[in-house]
Amino acid sequence: MYTTKVTKLGRGYGCRVLWDGEVVVEARCTSKVEIGATCRDLMRTLDKCGGDQYTSAARKRKYREGNPVASVKHIWPR
Repeated sequence: MYTTKVTKLGRGYGCRVLWDGEVVVEARCTSKVEIGATCRDLMRTLDKCGGDQYTSAARKRKYREGNPVASVKHIWPR
């Protein structure tokens, strides 16, 4: 099951998507306001790669009226 984790990193925040405790993909954002949009963008990418119901729901929420939209650089673990 996919889960998300956000960590304060100096002047910004790190958003990670985990699969059973292992980091699948991560990204960084500069403010708290961008955390939701960043996580939705990561989940959208995973849904394109064959995600589950959790990633699919996040993908649908990305463009809901009123939600901020972000396109972020994805950091994939090696």
